[in-house]
Amino acid sequence: MENPAKKNWIKILVIVVAVVLLAGCSAMAYLYSQIAPALDEGEAGTLNQQTDPDIEAGGDRFYNLLMVGIDYDADDDGRDYAEGKGMTDVIMYVQIDRDNGKVNAFQIPRDTYAGEDVGDGIKTNTGKINEVYANGPDQENKINNLANKIYELFKLPVDDYVVIDMQAFKTMLNNMGGIEMYVPWDIVTVDKVTGIENTVCTQGTHRISGDTAELILRNRNYSTADYKRLETQQYFYAALLKSLLNDYTLADYYSTCKVVAHYIDTSLDITEIWGLYATMLKVDPANIYIVRAPGGAANINGHTQVYYVDRESCAEILNEHFRSPESPVEAEKLGLITGQTYLYGMNIDEGRTMGDVMTNAEEGEAELAASSEAASSEAAG
Repeated sequence: MENPAKKNWIKILVIVVAVVLLAGCSAMAYLYSQIAPALDEGEAGTLNQQTDPDIEAGGDRFYNLLMVGIDYDADDDGRDYAEGKGMTDVIMYVQIDRDNGKVNAFQIPRDTYAGEDVGDGIKTNTGKINEVYANGPDQENKINNLANKIYELFKLPVDDYVVIDMQAFKTMLNNMGGIEMYVPWDIVTVDKVTGIENTVCTQGTHRISGDTAELILRNRNYSTADYKRLETQQYFYAALLKSLLNDYTLADYYSTCKVVAHYIDTSLDITEIWGLYATMLKVDPANIYIVRAPGGAANINGHTQVYYVDRESCAEILNEHFRSPESPVEAEKLGLITGQTYLYGMNIDEGRTMGDVMTNAEEGEAELAASSEAASSEAAG
């Protein structure tokens, strides 16, 4: 005969578990109700990218996401030609390869030369891609200005987009309490008025706050400017990924979304964003590949110090990592200009995985520790 006391304990346990689950579901439902209304297309508008019917897009194998960071600071570099609509200071094309369980990311420098018009013959101010979003012909759906220009230049289709105010990075990191990041070299800024240099962060591992992260992500005080900045950003992405993998829970995710949702315009809803987040957490960092557009500084058509992408090298990278092997796109079909002269030589990035970046960070920190220990021993001796 079943023990009545045992039976009662089972009932109590079931009730407790049910209450806990119900409370959890209620909390998530509440958070969802708070976040979902804030996530919409906003000023970026509805995506309607125009593509070439004769170029194979990869079908169901690839999912392509355009991620854009907007800077609304009109005083930065004296830029006021966006009239408060923001400049795309971070442009990254992220592709999920469903067949191979891999993620590929293509970093496009903000100073990339994009031609003499921003679309429909509208004259450019700078020749740079970072003004296309704000100044292109589709002012109701500004994301199309950039998506169409990216397709024109690189023949990369876009399925969805996320546009983030750069302020969101600061807010997100502050909400997370900062993240541990290995800074690969001293981050030094220069005051545009006085010319005085200021070391924002020294080489090494630091807990990076939102304000410091913004300075690191936007700093261009390198000999190769944007190209080096993109490499610095890779270390930030690796640190953020590591933090999300090791420290973050579902509740943390929703909490952060609630804080930054108002800074985001996107074609995705909260459940789709969560699905992407969950997918990314399942991908080994060794299978997340990131590469910068190859090229270098040039003066083109009166525009000084623009980033001139090498068409042949770019075609090779895109065909190897972002297209099906059976459907390559010839370099001649890319809308990239040719025949220009590099001011300081061309940079060709072989790319790396987030696993590589994490390993580089660990090795760099170990070298710093060994160097510090040797210096201490020498001083003591």
